[in-house]
Amino acid sequence: MENKAQIDQLLDELTILTETFTVDIDEKLSDQVEAFVNERQLIVEKLIGLGDTYKTSQQQQAKLNHILTYDALIQSRILALKDEANKWLVQRNAARNQRNVYEAKYAADSYLMDKRK
Repeated sequence: MENKAQIDQLLDELTILTETFTVDIDEKLSDQVEAFVNERQLIVEKLIGLGDTYKTSQQQQAKLNHILTYDALIQSRILALKDEANKWLVQRNAARNQRNVYEAKYAADSYLMDKRK
């Protein structure tokens, strides 16, 4: 019974963590998402450790399924942040390329000839 109580407690923690995180999820920054994922992973690892010695009840399975309903929402936010970061990198590389054109290194002994018409 001790494992059952521990699993119930961890599932409750996971539920609260997930539901709290998904409030205003579109405003979450990448650091907040990363912290959530890391904290969630710790709880899941504890559940996996306890699950090896105890078969979960139907009520626990229902709690777990409820938690999993949020996964699509969380995954979509992670993908949106990934796309945002990718766009930023593309813009940064384009700006770097443009800057490199104007900052081309010329030899010290070279001459610049300007022809006027």
